[in-house]
Amino acid sequence: MNKPDTNDYFWQGEKIRLRPMRKEDTTLWLAEDTDSEGIRTLNPGMELPKSAKDAEAFAEKYADFNNSDERIMFSIETLDGELVGGINLTGIDQRHGTFYIGLRIYRPFRSQGYALEAKTILLRYAFYELRLHKYNTRCLETNEAMIRHAQRLGCQQEGQIRECVYTNGRYYDDLLFGLTKEEFEARDRA
Repeated sequence: MNKPDTNDYFWQGEKIRLRPMRKEDTTLWLAEDTDSEGIRTLNPGMELPKSAKDAEAFAEKYADFNNSDERIMFSIETLDGELVGGINLTGIDQRHGTFYIGLRIYRPFRSQGYALEAKTILLRYAFYELRLHKYNTRCLETNEAMIRHAQRLGCQQEGQIRECVYTNGRYYDDLLFGLTKEEFEARDRA
């Protein structure tokens, strides 16, 4: 049996730490609303612009781990305390042991390894603390960054739903990926 590592803070990696989302974090979330292509890849399709009222309602609902039975929201910050994005554990199905993770790294902080480190921390929590068994994720066929990210995590491509997402004037395939606890453990030990 693996002994818990008590020398390090569980919610921190080499570059970032996860902390509860705070109401003031939505200021940057709202500012990032102009990242149309980022938004299109997160929620396939184009959303309406967000208002300050939308941000306030979102923060009221999820800040400080409110509604954690629906979604467990974290903010991602550097070890110096700079907010770089957000991550959440969602779609938890206790009966089947499956879940999803939502993640967004803000534009100035992308391609610095923050996403992989944040997701690894949250996967450890889901697999080793919540006793969940399988992480599922999906993305558009054109989301090369997410495809590479899923592969780096050790996810297997499990399917492709053809022409099921309409955005940007055409239909796109939706790719399905999955990672079991055993697959994650093998990667985590390596």
